Amino acid sequence: MASRRTTIPSRPRPHEPTSTLFLYGCGAGILGVAFMTAGEKIEQLLTSRPNSYVPAATLARLLGVGPLRSDNQLWLLNMAMHYGQGALAGVLRAWMSDRGVRGPFSDFMFIGVRLLIDQTLENWTGVGALPWTWPVNEQIIDILHKAVFALATGYFTDKWIQ
Repeated sequence: MASRRTTIPSRPRPHEPTSTLFLYGCGAGILGVAFMTAGEKIEQLLTSRPNSYVPAATLARLLGVGPLRSDNQLWLLNMAMHYGQGALAGVLRAWMSDRGVRGPFSDFMFIGVRLLIDQTLENWTGVGALPWTWPVNEQIIDILHKAVFALATGYFTDKWIQ
């Protein structure tokens, strides 16, 4: 039976091969992004908040792509950035699960990790604004969406990696 226990007495010995952690982490991260995106779309329906293309602009800067002109280009880069970042962050969460850092408290810690990755890339490329300069409601919305990602990703890594 899968466990969400925060501690496992037989840990922290490595249990799974690195390739397995990578695959489980990518899968869990992709599922986490799917849950986060669904939550974002529901929130946008309720708040009328427009789509953000900051992830697309960040990826374009990282890849050295010129100005983006079409909505299709923006959407594709947005999805690539969301799912790529989520998959790679999921690998870190899989590693945490494998080393015995499991359960809801580790999910809570992982919210900060996800925000750190996001904000570091956006601000390093000069695309984003520092989070404390955002309106408070936008900060809350962003943290809630990252919490959905962290909880879903953590649930799957803890379930799959025993």
